[in-house]
Amino acid sequence: MHLFFVLLAVALAALAGISVYPHSLLNALFTGLAAFLLLNVLGLRRRVDLLERQVTRLMQSHDSTTRTEPTAQHEKSKEQPQQPRPVLVPSPTPPPHPKASATQPASPFGTVLAPVLQWITGGNPMLKIGLVVLFFGVGFLLKYAAQQELLPIELRLAGVALGGLTLLTLGWRLQHNHPLYGHGLEGGGIGVLYLVIFAAARYYTLVPFGLALALMIGLVVFSGMLALLQDSKGMAVFASLGGFLAPILMASDSGSHIQLFSYYVLLNCGILALSWFKAWRELNLVGLFFTFGLFSLWTATHYTPELFATTEPFLLLFFLMYAIIAVLFALRQPLKLRGFIDGPLVFGLPIVFSSLQAYLTQDYRFGLALSALGLGGWYVVLARLLWNRLGDGMRMLTESFLALGIVFVSLAIPLGLDPQWTTASWALEGAAMIWVGVRQKRVAARLFGLLLQLGAALAFFDQPPLGGESIALANRLYMGAALIALAALLSAYWFSKLEQQARRWERHLPLLLLIWGLIWWYTGGLVDLKQHAHQVQVQPVFLLYSSLTTAVLALLCRRIQWSLLTSALLLHLPMMLLVFAAQLSSQISPLTGWSAGAWLLAICLQYRMLKEFDLYFPPIPHLLSHCGSFWLILLLVATECSQRAHLVVDLAPSWSAAAWAAGPVLILYLLEFQGKLLNWPVKRYSELYQGLATDIPLMALYLWIVGSFALDGNPAPLPYIPLINPLDLLSLAILLLALVRRLRGSSHLTAKGQLVFPALTCFVWLTVVTGRTVHCFTPTGYSAAKLFDSSIFQAAIAALWSLLALTLTIFAARKQNRKIWLTGAALLALVVGKLFMIDLSGTGSIGRIISFLVVGALMLVIGYFAPLPPKAHQEQSHEA
Repeated sequence: MHLFFVLLAVALAALAGISVYPHSLLNALFTGLAAFLLLNVLGLRRRVDLLERQVTRLMQSHDSTTRTEPTAQHEKSKEQPQQPRPVLVPSPTPPPHPKASATQPASPFGTVLAPVLQWITGGNPMLKIGLVVLFFGVGFLLKYAAQQELLPIELRLAGVALGGLTLLTLGWRLQHNHPLYGHGLEGGGIGVLYLVIFAAARYYTLVPFGLALALMIGLVVFSGMLALLQDSKGMAVFASLGGFLAPILMASDSGSHIQLFSYYVLLNCGILALSWFKAWRELNLVGLFFTFGLFSLWTATHYTPELFATTEPFLLLFFLMYAIIAVLFALRQPLKLRGFIDGPLVFGLPIVFSSLQAYLTQDYRFGLALSALGLGGWYVVLARLLWNRLGDGMRMLTESFLALGIVFVSLAIPLGLDPQWTTASWALEGAAMIWVGVRQKRVAARLFGLLLQLGAALAFFDQPPLGGESIALANRLYMGAALIALAALLSAYWFSKLEQQARRWERHLPLLLLIWGLIWWYTGGLVDLKQHAHQVQVQPVFLLYSSLTTAVLALLCRRIQWSLLTSALLLHLPMMLLVFAAQLSSQISPLTGWSAGAWLLAICLQYRMLKEFDLYFPPIPHLLSHCGSFWLILLLVATECSQRAHLVVDLAPSWSAAAWAAGPVLILYLLEFQGKLLNWPVKRYSELYQGLATDIPLMALYLWIVGSFALDGNPAPLPYIPLINPLDLLSLAILLLALVRRLRGSSHLTAKGQLVFPALTCFVWLTVVTGRTVHCFTPTGYSAAKLFDSSIFQAAIAALWSLLALTLTIFAARKQNRKIWLTGAALLALVVGKLFMIDLSGTGSIGRIISFLVVGALMLVIGYFAPLPPKAHQEQSHEA
């Protein structure tokens, strides 16, 4: 139910904001976030008050215990004789009281709305509600009397002023016996006097502006002294609330904005003076909300560029006042809380100010850039002054101001290059709120920081497209995406520092925020490069972009102990694969021109990263990254060799196909015979580079052999020579490599019992070589149907298969291997079946006659030289 009311309040605030700018998503988002911030501030205030009361009760109970214990022990010592001191045994810790756990909030939303209800219903709710209703009634009465002309203006104002003085006097008399009630009446009376002075000076013009200013100064000084004298925060809040509501209740289209803002300057001077003595958070937030809220409302309805000279000074003055109030609030905290900062005041103020400044300077080319530079300079100088004077006592506030200064100074560059306002600063402010929430262990601040970053991401898509004069990687769209990514990465790092203190819903946030930030970083860079770079240059430029990103992340990983960021370095390989796939689909040579330099840098950086962070990567992704990097190198070499051969004029297609396999085959041979000369990575990960890393390329080369069967093998402009042509030589080299790896025991694919596929590939390849030979030396076309109808081809493969069967059986007979002999016999049976089913249909042809004669003769030879090995002998050999 609490969550429902929170969302309802935020939605109503967003609707109010969008009513001012009907077509502005940013304004609605800002007002909604402001409402959520206000509710969270009230919730935090309630928790602080509860903790203060608990500490006070504990201190009182401790004092009473220390006073009564000595007396009781003294009396007891008089009554009883001295006894030996017993051995002390620590008592077991009592279980926690059930009510203690009930006080913990069930969710970050649970205590958001409760402070509002607590403030209304706690203390004297009838007094608070009654004063608010009475104040509104007085304002409406003045407007109604003016419209109806019931009484003279002087008499009406005098009557209202008399009522305010009556409330003030009555509150003064009651503040001793009923302090809460009396302070409320005093605040209400001062608020009514604010209303009378403002109405007389601005609405009715009965009092000169100078006299009204003097009266207002006196009233501010009087109310401040009265609040300090009575130590009444409630009276100060009510008085300030009445002063801020006066212009709203007496609103009209007439009057000068200079008088209105001067009036607000006086009210804020009173808040600033009280902040010098007291750390009243509610008073500061009321002033912040009404000052900048009403300034925003006036700007949206009345501001024109001609009023800039008389409006900008007031905005700067308001900002300086509340920046100083933020410092005073941290300085006036108790000793144990010295340096405690108010997140909404420290981080909410620059958000509101920068938004208003963006609206006021939208007609100036470098207005927003200079504003960001000045704002950043102010925070940097303020942080320096605080550090020099207060040191570690204000460390958190100093770090906050320094972070804000760096943020706005960095924003000055993209804002100067593009005058449009970017919402990426919201994401950085959200990251700062998360940092404060982690440091101060405030869940609401962390949740608000997440919402602020989400709002920045949504508002990012509400921006207009770039113009034609924008610069690559230096425009508002890219800088916006980059800053959103940076904020997410910082938030992920700070959330990872929570460790055991993280809530259940926060435990997976570091990984999710890291992924979110990297998506924004890489996607923003790719989209911006596609808009600004030529189509041919996009891929290598993005490859350099990814390499630079990986290098920066690697430098960060050296300085900070964050294992999650180290895992992010493995993204460099997928980015390289993405660039390679894009170049391949665009038929762009990857190693041509300066793209070759980009690839060389990327690959060197990849292996440097794998070596330097060897022990920090997760095991399985680390090994897969080694394999993927090696496979990518093979693909790059294969693609480049094939494309270079394709560009040579008068070369047959078989040369291009052979060039694709030549580079990988050469690299695999070098790795097989000379790889261990590389201590890293081949020798260190010898099992990997003799297993998965090379088995998969070897399997791909098997598939290349199968794919090459579609080519006729013509090596034009050279003549075709069987087995001595590009395709046959490379196929033979691949099969020999498989055999060598089998004999050396360095491959899992060619291990014992797994030779079926290589043997079958070799058999089909020899058959295809026979078909190519028949095609090149006879008029037979190179297709399955034409070769099948060729008697020469049928006779040739019959002889070939018979020779293979003879070789297998003789080898098996010498080795006494019954399985190999049966394989040769099966091949010979295939030949016999082919003779009677295919060749017998054309007994009159020379080719078929030769087939029968040759096969018959070979069978006789096999029967004499290679009889079937006895089964018993083979079993004995296995046992031996």
